[in-house]
Amino acid sequence: MKRPYRWKTKLTAFIIALAMTLPAGQASAYFSGIEKQDGGMGNTTHYLDEVPNIALDPKIDNIIYPLMATPAIKKNGSELTVKVDTKGKEPAGWNISLNPVEDAKVDGSFNLPVKSVKKGSSYWKESSSIYEVTVSIPDDVPEELFDLQVAYTGDGSRITDDEPNSVKIIKEFKKDFTFIHLTDIHVGSPRNVSDPNNATEAGMWDPDLKKRWLYLQKTIRQVNLLKPDFVVLTGDLMFGQMNPKEYIYEYEETYRILKQFNVPVYIVPGNHDYYAQDATLADGAKYWEQYFGPQYFSFDYGPYAHMIGYNSFDWDKFDRQGHGTVSVPTWGGQVREQQMDWIKKDLAENKATASAEQIKGLFSHHNPIWRDRDIWPTSDPEVVDYWKEYDAKHNPQNLTTLIKGEKIGNTYDQQWHGEGAHELIDVMKQNNVDISLHGHTHVDNITEQDGILYSTTSSIELTGKPWVGYRLFEKDPANKKFNSYVYEGPDKSMPVYENGNTSAGVVSFENNFKLPNDGSQSTQTATVTNRLNKPITISMPFYMTQGSYTPSKGEVIESQLYGTKQYVEVKVSIPAHSTQTIELNR
Repeated sequence: MKRPYRWKTKLTAFIIALAMTLPAGQASAYFSGIEKQDGGMGNTTHYLDEVPNIALDPKIDNIIYPLMATPAIKKNGSELTVKVDTKGKEPAGWNISLNPVEDAKVDGSFNLPVKSVKKGSSYWKESSSIYEVTVSIPDDVPEELFDLQVAYTGDGSRITDDEPNSVKIIKEFKKDFTFIHLTDIHVGSPRNVSDPNNATEAGMWDPDLKKRWLYLQKTIRQVNLLKPDFVVLTGDLMFGQMNPKEYIYEYEETYRILKQFNVPVYIVPGNHDYYAQDATLADGAKYWEQYFGPQYFSFDYGPYAHMIGYNSFDWDKFDRQGHGTVSVPTWGGQVREQQMDWIKKDLAENKATASAEQIKGLFSHHNPIWRDRDIWPTSDPEVVDYWKEYDAKHNPQNLTTLIKGEKIGNTYDQQWHGEGAHELIDVMKQNNVDISLHGHTHVDNITEQDGILYSTTSSIELTGKPWVGYRLFEKDPANKKFNSYVYEGPDKSMPVYENGNTSAGVVSFENNFKLPNDGSQSTQTATVTNRLNKPITISMPFYMTQGSYTPSKGEVIESQLYGTKQYVEVKVSIPAHSTQTIELNR
């Protein structure tokens, strides 16, 4: 995020929730202490004081690949290698299966035949008992996103582990693939109610889970309707500056909400996910590994794309910590030698096998072309003094340097604040990288430089400018260009809300069913409203009784029986500023 605000008054999550019920003028008094500055939040109490039953519950146990944040996209008939840490136990009797995701409203399981098991390793997880279990994907597994389940016997005990939303099965990889770029969702951020008119959309700790973080739930519903081939999410999932224990409930909430996606999502951290508070041993980097896994990774979309997600908040814990407070001195970007070497190695290995038509992309929270050393004015003597001290003392870290950097950052902000930007850009140019995706600033920007498209996208947090938005990238099958990532003007993203008006709560497009969409109907009517200035193509999930169905508009692209429920997916195009009714009958 560009400018985490400094709070000078004590504020609890329940005061924020209280503001939802107050008239706008009265509620605004609670936020009079907000300054548009970076660095910290001051002293606050936390949600655990009022709701103590939320506890840290690490999600990554035995399965270390694929994960919800690093899913696998696999074709029917291909192989998948699952990595499992048995934690010192000798495994036997492996069973690997795919189950419908939590939001799928169906039951059923698909067993994946085990072809081989061997000892392995992981670049991000230190363990001497990692096993690589290679399985085959049967032809009858439908084109869906699945939870992965692994079961084995370890030293006489049966062990089972599940990883949600971690495997996507497809029939074919597409030359005209699509993906969506989301960033800065900020679950738990009080900035979502800095304008009290946004209180309903923020849903700040609303006791009704369906209304909590409503802005994010509405975004996910739109992404699911667009159904891209994958999503990249470039950090600042949490807020992490209200109090030292905040991550305990924010990581839990974020993980719960992200399971609502029905498409594979690749996730890298931002600065707000990675702060460290030594006073309570709360280190965002440790929480990230426990909930989402690696801080950097790569994946392929078949032969058509190679994407690297990296951690651009790659600082020593000393730089990331608040020194016993919630004030942080460093929030700008950096990539250090170990990660840089990994990026170089990954690109070199990919180059050896890549086809000529393959797209190469990198994504992270901070944009390397926006460097503080270039942006901060040299006419300011404090800036000149800072860089002189930085160059002399920063490695090893120096406390006075950090304090000066925070002070100047509160004036000019921090973008790419540390090392690695020039080297990273050179590496991208040397390896013919096509696209570089980022967030952090909460504003839209498109810059083309040396043949690389640098795309920065507005936030999903309700502070986004010119509006809360995301980008839809559609690959042109005839060349290495993308379409549709600019909604309007030179750089605007696609707005989540109609005309960018968040307080009204009306989204840019939506689908509503006439009857409960729960598998009990033999006929169904869906009404799709598109308020955008452009047409959209969406995929609607119908859950019906068993049978063969025909839509009044669009085409059935999948029909799968799960027990007694028939899942029917209908693809339909909706013109700009129009409402369409789609009837589904046997």
